[in-house]
Amino acid sequence: MKEILTNRQIKIAEELVEVLDSKFFKTLSEPVRVQILKFLMLNGRADIGSIAENMPQDRSVISRHLNLMQEAGILISEKETRHLFYSVNGQPFLEKLVDITEKINKCMKECCPDCCK
Repeated sequence: MKEILTNRQIKIAEELVEVLDSKFFKTLSEPVRVQILKFLMLNGRADIGSIAENMPQDRSVISRHLNLMQEAGILISEKETRHLFYSVNGQPFLEKLVDITEKINKCMKECCPDCCK
């Protein structure tokens, strides 16, 4: 027979679902955005023209993806003259991934301890 869930287990599971359903996680689930992230990690800071040259999508589509990634805290942008340069928002990006990993770990240990053996 299954144990009765505690309020603590429910709260931990809800926190995990909230993180996994976040704008950050949803943004990373789009293959084009992952390719943009990869491009910026391998090539460093770049403007939309340089990024779009290396993607099969139109520049306007890439621009929308870049804006969503910036809103999610994955990228930062800096304006120089008339150009906007994008780069990976390094430390905050890593901290968010660590937070997600910690919440998954906490949930698994608390809610399904048999999974962690």
